[in-house]
Amino acid sequence: MSSEYEQNVGKLLAEKTEKYESMKKDPNVTKLELETILAEIESLESLYDNYNLGMNYFRRARGGRAGLRE
Repeated sequence: MSSEYEQNVGKLLAEKTEKYESMKKDPNVTKLELETILAEIESLESLYDNYNLGMNYFRRARGGRAGLRE
């Protein structure tokens, strides 16, 4: 089970990782550009992990989200 948020962050993460790999091979890319995209990747990983950790409680709770609407 994954939410739209997880899917979109995962998609962005995959795109940035692919871009980073192609940038590593380009001799014209500066070290600053590589560090910037690495920081973006790290931020996306944190967003994804933090969301999953926070949502695990609700996903495992008996009754799921139904209790929140009462």
